[in-house]
Amino acid sequence: MFSVSQKEKIFFAEHLSLMIKGGIPINEAIETLRDETKSQVFKKSLEDILKKILEGQRLNKTLESHPRIFDKFFCNVVKVGEESGTLEENLKYLAQQLKSDYEMKRKVRGALIYPFIIIGLALIVGLTITLFVLPKIIGLFQVLEIELPLATRILINVTSFLKRNFIFLIIGAFLLSFIFKILQRSKLFKFYFDKISLSLPFLNQIFQNLNLSRFSRTSYTLLKSGMPILESLDICIDIQSNEVFKKNLILVKLGVERGEKISQGLKKSPKFFPSMFSQMITIGEKSGALEESFLYLSNFYEGEVESTLKNLSEILEPVLLILVGIFVAFVALATIIPIYRFVGALRFR
Repeated sequence: MFSVSQKEKIFFAEHLSLMIKGGIPINEAIETLRDETKSQVFKKSLEDILKKILEGQRLNKTLESHPRIFDKFFCNVVKVGEESGTLEENLKYLAQQLKSDYEMKRKVRGALIYPFIIIGLALIVGLTITLFVLPKIIGLFQVLEIELPLATRILINVTSFLKRNFIFLIIGAFLLSFIFKILQRSKLFKFYFDKISLSLPFLNQIFQNLNLSRFSRTSYTLLKSGMPILESLDICIDIQSNEVFKKNLILVKLGVERGEKISQGLKKSPKFFPSMFSQMITIGEKSGALEESFLYLSNFYEGEVESTLKNLSEILEPVLLILVGIFVAFVALATIIPIYRFVGALRFR
């Protein structure tokens, strides 16, 4: 294992909060968590964190020395908690944020895994028949000079193509995957890729709502922990994975630096921040309960994502079953029809 799972981070934040609230010194709490973690990578990191704390460093500084595990968002919430004396509360907010992110990712993966399983099983059935069953009876058909139907000829050509180019196809798939990962490091490529993803039918709404819920949940956590608005926006920009949303958040931050309110900046990008979103932020700014508005919006858009995923699954399920049925029927008929003709030829002879 070369990374630390989200569950490990949730466990760390949640239990560290509880132990600090119970009066246990930070060094003893870290030592306990180090002994309990199953991840060797995390154990080594906590060992280093413990050593630095015993040397007199603050917790947020020790976490910053492990950026691959604790991002800027995590470290800054801890920093504000240490400075304001509310570390246990801030760790609790962190745990809630991490749980929310984990649950949302799990739901998205759960909704997408079903179509992949169905398509994968159909491909396995089709390839098994095409690569192992059909080649064994092709020779017999050719000897008897049986006229092969179009579907069978298509399958034979596909089989021949796969056999001739199988290695090249595998290498090509790995190369494309590698090139895609390299290109994703380019901000320009990622910007246009994210822009396309926000234009895809059905999926665009999921991506937009995911970004809105993440921004709202992160803003709520940062503001609730006591962080100023400008610093909160800076961290939201830093951890935003979608380059299109990041660009719009940068414009919002620039407006706040000029003295504008957050809602004013959001209203300038209605395509990415719906009117309801900016209106709720306006209400929060006027009532002095901005963090509560962000909490409401995060819950609302998380619910929208769940509802969209459920509807998408209900639409995809019958469509996939029909498409898979057609595919399997095509492969089966391409195999059975020549056999039927072969049996007919035997009877005629």
